[in-house]
Amino acid sequence: MRRFPATALLALSMLVPAGAIAQANTFLFAWGANGSAPGQFQFPHGLAIGLDSAVYIGDTINHRVQKFSSTGAFLTQWPVSFPSGVAVDAANNVFVCSNDVIQKFTSTGTLIGQWGGTGTADGRFQFPLDVAVDALGFIYVADWRNYRIQKFTNTGGFVTKWGSLGAGNGQFQQPAALAVDASGFVYVTDMVQHRVQKFTAAGVFTLAWGGSGSGNGQFNSPTGIALDLQGHVFVTDGNNQRVQVFDSSGTFTLAFGTAGAGPGQFNHPGALDVDGAGHLFVLDKENSRVQVFGGAATATEQRTWSAAKQLWR
Repeated sequence: MRRFPATALLALSMLVPAGAIAQANTFLFAWGANGSAPGQFQFPHGLAIGLDSAVYIGDTINHRVQKFSSTGAFLTQWPVSFPSGVAVDAANNVFVCSNDVIQKFTSTGTLIGQWGGTGTADGRFQFPLDVAVDALGFIYVADWRNYRIQKFTNTGGFVTKWGSLGAGNGQFQQPAALAVDASGFVYVTDMVQHRVQKFTAAGVFTLAWGGSGSGNGQFNSPTGIALDLQGHVFVTDGNNQRVQVFDSSGTFTLAFGTAGAGPGQFNHPGALDVDGAGHLFVLDKENSRVQVFGGAATATEQRTWSAAKQLWR
């Protein structure tokens, strides 16, 4: 997912009314279809929104990353072997999980860095599923089969790790997705434990919520997680075919979505991200499309978003 510098987040937190951009359950539009042509997907896994509002998709079976405008217009693509998680930093560098490495690209697809390799040592991975960037530029990776989170500098230098196999606090069975808020807290979904865990930037466990089920606040294979500028936590509840929204302490706010292929319906929703106007982009994996939700941004929100962008340049 996309991450903003702390100065921009501070500006937005002072100017945007609380709750003003959490309008996530109104269907707006969608794009995509099953296939291998530009704008089509085969089991897409990763989604992130860049500084310029471009949308980057890890198109897994087509072995590529595709880049779109915020309205779904195809812009470009480049080859990546089995891409999964995707993240974009404040300089519009694109980080992609590919096999057992993390690759770093420019926004036009030029490879500028890579680290990792198969293994259990620090800095190595076994099926990394997702990647996120914090406001300081640190990189976090959900290292699935090593049952841990690893943290790196922006160029791949190992910083720290946490997690082990299990069901206790700070343990994982399938860490699938992660996101970082403006204060540096890291939120991680676990598809097997059907919960979200929250950690400090150093990996200290702070809280967890969820549990197996279909009620409000329960999950059946949570697969994606993202945050908006007010700290609302959006979780794709994969096998329940819906998106759930929480506050930063895990209190349930709303849920939307049902099984199907119509507007606002899902067939195993996965990665998701929120743009600066509060529009929620959801990767509807087995429908091979991206769906966009949210109310129209107010004039105040649009002006605030434009002003904050100047802090990032």
